Amino acid sequence: MSDESANLEDLGINDEEMNTYMESLKTGIGNPARQICICGHSLSRHTKSEVSGYCNVAKAWCDCSEPMSVLEPEDLRTFVFSTSGVGKKHALAKGLYALRKNGKTARWLIERLCFRCGAEGRTVFPTALTRDKRIARGSGHTNALLCESCVNALGGYPTYY
Repeated sequence: MSDESANLEDLGINDEEMNTYMESLKTGIGNPARQICICGHSLSRHTKSEVSGYCNVAKAWCDCSEPMSVLEPEDLRTFVFSTSGVGKKHALAKGLYALRKNGKTARWLIERLCFRCGAEGRTVFPTALTRDKRIARGSGHTNALLCESCVNALGGYPTYY
């Protein structure tokens, strides 16, 4: 056995890298196992195949091909709903609602602005989109936060879905 002391540099890692990673385990930033995707499900539930991506959570199937971390909740267990429309019918809204009902909170990991027009300071609605970027009535190929004008432009009305 060698008398040489072991250190992180022997593993190709410096202290700053390790500090950043260890902090991510606590904050969720950079730790997908503690984050929620824009589709409304845990990022750790996503699978990427050669052809496309999807997430599988509880009894819900989600055709989320482009995962994006948007939330870090105190509890992941409430994010198990399926999407059936825009806004309140989206899995992200349902999960946040259930989280709040359980007395827990979440923090945003992204700026809340319209993904389509870039408008800031407006209400944005979680929206599932089809492959051709139209409003999906269920699970979408992609998901976005859209202002009301952009939801309407893509064929949906938040108050009616």
